Amino acid sequence: MCANVFMKYAFVLGRVYTLSVAELIAVLEKADAGTGLTGEPIRIIEASPEVLVIEIDKPLMTDRLQKKLGGIIKILQIVDVVQKREQDSINFALKHYFKPSVLKKNFFKDYKGKVQFGISVYLLDMELVKRPNGGNHAVNRAQKGKEQNFSNPFGEPKRLGMMIKKVMTDLGQSIRLVLPEFNSLSLASVVVTKNLLLQKGAEICILAGKTQVYTAKTCTVQDFEDYGRRDYQRPARDEKQGMIPPKVAQIMLNLSGCKSGDVILDPFCGIGTLIQEALLLGYKALGSDINKLAIRGSEQNLEWFRNRYKIPPGKYHLETSDARQVAKLLIGQNIKAVVTEGTLGPIYSEYPKPAEIAKNFKDLQALYKESFAEFAKFLPAKSRAVMCVPAYRRNRDSYEMLPDLDFINGLGYNMVDIISPAIAKKLPFLRLTERGTAIYDRKDQIVAREIAIFEKQ
Repeated sequence: MCANVFMKYAFVLGRVYTLSVAELIAVLEKADAGTGLTGEPIRIIEASPEVLVIEIDKPLMTDRLQKKLGGIIKILQIVDVVQKREQDSINFALKHYFKPSVLKKNFFKDYKGKVQFGISVYLLDMELVKRPNGGNHAVNRAQKGKEQNFSNPFGEPKRLGMMIKKVMTDLGQSIRLVLPEFNSLSLASVVVTKNLLLQKGAEICILAGKTQVYTAKTCTVQDFEDYGRRDYQRPARDEKQGMIPPKVAQIMLNLSGCKSGDVILDPFCGIGTLIQEALLLGYKALGSDINKLAIRGSEQNLEWFRNRYKIPPGKYHLETSDARQVAKLLIGQNIKAVVTEGTLGPIYSEYPKPAEIAKNFKDLQALYKESFAEFAKFLPAKSRAVMCVPAYRRNRDSYEMLPDLDFINGLGYNMVDIISPAIAKKLPFLRLTERGTAIYDRKDQIVAREIAIFEKQ
């Protein structure tokens, strides 16, 4: 846990940053003694597609919180705020900041051996990468012929790192600097981990806005090795049908609003990814699938998972069942949420014809409608169903989605915005669909996942 004088934290967002923000808000606004959360609304100070800064009333147990968040790459402790002029480069604004006393007190522990530290820059003002030399066009013209402090932001980590290294070297400290790759402003979590920066020094992070710069220290980074283990080391995999990544499964579970110990149902469980992630988050889980081979693979994976992660027996149960008839298996069960990757239809290597897409949507809407009618038999009021449905990726920013999701309205559900309109208005960079959902995709996939939340009336 990082102590925090100002009780300000920054969260480095994942690639699909809209889902990262949705998950983060859902987790932070739910009371959880294990992570120091009180359930109070969070106060967002600043945000960009890279990083979100909050202010909170109590220190966070960042180590525990990091393990809960599939969409957050790093959690940072805000150390200070430095004012800057809009035309100033980042290193110019900080040229008097990194004094020996500041570095010793806020960033570096005392080591007998060589201190290792890294530098990452995250942009709160995304215009910094669009302006010539990192400056403002209008200011450039106004300052023509005068001294300017503009610089290419991609050179900032090295300039800042060398500035800090010189200060520490002048004090007689043996020190090693780790820099981002040439075309990057920040260090990947794998680099932070492999270089033991959090154990033998620090990762110093700079969050750059138009008129102020936050200095921060990394508290935790995402455990990339463990996510890889949970995905690729399982005994059963099904590449042909596509598998939901553990990080996305974790995000969806966090959007369910459930608390530790609640029972979650995945009625399209496949080889068990959502079930395993539910167990890791402290839920009990029931899984079903119409495919007997999928259930067999899920049994193998979950037995491996239970042994690997020391999950107590009795925390999950699997059955072969059609999702449209699953209620009969749940007599006496207190299901708090349905979290599932619904059948997405065929997997394609080339973009399908419009007629084929229309047929897939028609078939899936019929399946989903019957399934949600079944879920209504056992879901309590105000409980949620969080579900992936297919979206066909036409290009980078365009998708062919199910024509509507209104089929659930007559079944006793309401759609819930994945991010509230008030927060979405405050964060205009978010990529939300017109119906308040968010899409997770990969570059090499035609069939993306649209993640929607439904609430039982």
